[in-house]
Order: sequence, then structure tokens, then C-alpha cells
Amino acid sequence: MITAPESAILLSLQQVGVSAGGWPEVLRLLASYVQADQVQLFTPSRGWDQTGPLAVPMPAILTGLRLRRVYTGEELMDRAPALGGVAEAADHRAIGLRLSDGVGWLMALRQRGMFRAVDSAILTALVPHLEQAWQIAAHIADLSDQAARSDAVARRIGVGYVEFDARGLPVARDGVARDLLARMHQVPVLPRKMGQTALLSIPPDLDMLCQRRPDGRVEGVLRASAHALPTAEALAEALHLTVSEARLVRALAQGASLSDAAQALGLTLETARYYSKQVYAKTGLRGQPDLMRRIWTSALAFGRA
Repeated sequence: MITAPESAILLSLQQVGVSAGGWPEVLRLLASYVQADQVQLFTPSRGWDQTGPLAVPMPAILTGLRLRRVYTGEELMDRAPALGGVAEAADHRAIGLRLSDGVGWLMALRQRGMFRAVDSAILTALVPHLEQAWQIAAHIADLSDQAARSDAVARRIGVGYVEFDARGLPVARDGVARDLLARMHQVPVLPRKMGQTALLSIPPDLDMLCQRRPDGRVEGVLRASAHALPTAEALAEALHLTVSEARLVRALAQGASLSDAAQALGLTLETARYYSKQVYAKTGLRGQPDLMRRIWTSALAFGRA
């Protein structure tokens, strides 16, 4: 049966999985439970006690010891008589952890008196939970780091993602889209008879590529139009097209119909159709919506202008 102190420690460990800054609270609860004056957690990259981060590295005497086995103060003193520089009346307990990024150690110190056998049992029982909490915290930190890098890239290139609600209004799905929507002078309106794709120009300087999903909902890629599409020469090199084919790709990616693109480029409709077939064959894309999605939402849109 789990006691109230054990339950509090496990609950605190769950919170550590969300925020690595919660380790001192876990150690404070553990110190209170085993009546320790200090409990330290050392990991390959950092350490804490119940008051906060530690400035000292993991003790060298722990190197080479077996993991998941409790070492008593007497055993530790045999390896380092002046362990921690504490009084001879002090007692220690230490147990090694298998962490996702290496080895960690949990150490408890009593300035006066000896730890009980049950205290060692508590430390042993806690090890799997500590290891799991560290793994979860590390995974969340990695995801957070990835999200931060993605957000930095999105902000640098001025691109956000939106979905349209039941009223036809755009709803931001990330911080960049939220900031871009706030710049709008008017709310974008989807074409009444929208097909699979629509390209909207939104004053003062935004574009939105809207696409209808199979379930009927509409999503959009919102972009600051100051970020121009690549030149035809850059598209030709990236997609292995001729420059003439790439000019047509650039026009189609900006939402022009095939006939409008042909007219703007001084091509006959038959020539434009031939170029488009060549483009789809070389790129593996299927139709203008697929082409627009590729140009707008891949790294191609943020290459050389």
C-alpha cells in the first residue's frame, strides 16, 4: 500500500515530466520522508538538491559503482574517507540510476544518526520512477526544443498555419499565424464556389493558400507576401526543369489558371499544356493544387528570390 508521503513524491515526479524545474520539490519531499538533511540528484549534465541547482559536479567516488544498488555511508567512506567534508557522525546513502543520457546518482545525507533499513528500501523502490520521470522530462524538453526551432524558422520566413471554423473565419494554429492575422486590415473571405485550392491576397501584405480537405474543412498557409517565390531559374535548378517550364510553374504557383499563365508568358495554350505535362512528369506532382502545395509549403518557397 502506498503511503501519503510516497503518493506525494510520485505526484511530484509526474510534474517533473512536464517541467524539469520540479526536481528540487521531489528531493524536498524525499528528504522529509527519509529524515535526511540533504538529498542530491546528480545527472550527466546537471545536479539538484532540495534547495535548487547544484554548482558541484557528481562525486568522483561514484564512478564504477553498480547501479540500482544502495550503498551505505560506511561503504562510501571506504572509497573516500573525507566524503563531502562532513562530520564523522554523518551517514550517507547512494543509489545509481540508468538515465536516458547516461548515469545518475541519488544521494542522501544525515548530519546526525544513521539511516534506517527502510530508508534504503524507499530509495530502491523510487529508482524506476525517477528514471521514468527523467526520460519523460528529457523527451518533453527535446520536443520543446524542436518546437522552438520550428517556430524560429517559421517566424524568420513569415509563414503560419490556419484553419477555417464553421463560420468561415480563420483560426490561428500557431504563434506566427496569430501574429500575421493580427496584421490584417480585413478578415479574409473564402470564394463562394471555392474548388480544392484558392489563393487569397490580403491587405496590406499577406497571402493565403487555402486548400479543402477530404472532410470538407478548409485549411490555409498564411504568408507575408514580402517573402517572394523563388525566381524561375532557382525553381528550374531545384526541380530539374527547363527555365521555360519553371516560369510556368511560378505562374501556376501564384494561382494563375493555365490559360492566364500562358497569356502572361506569351505562350500558346497548347505549349503551356505541353510544359505542364512535362512538369508533372518530372516532379511526380498531380495537378495545380499539388504543385501549389509543394511550392508554398516546402523549402522551395524560402530559397533564392
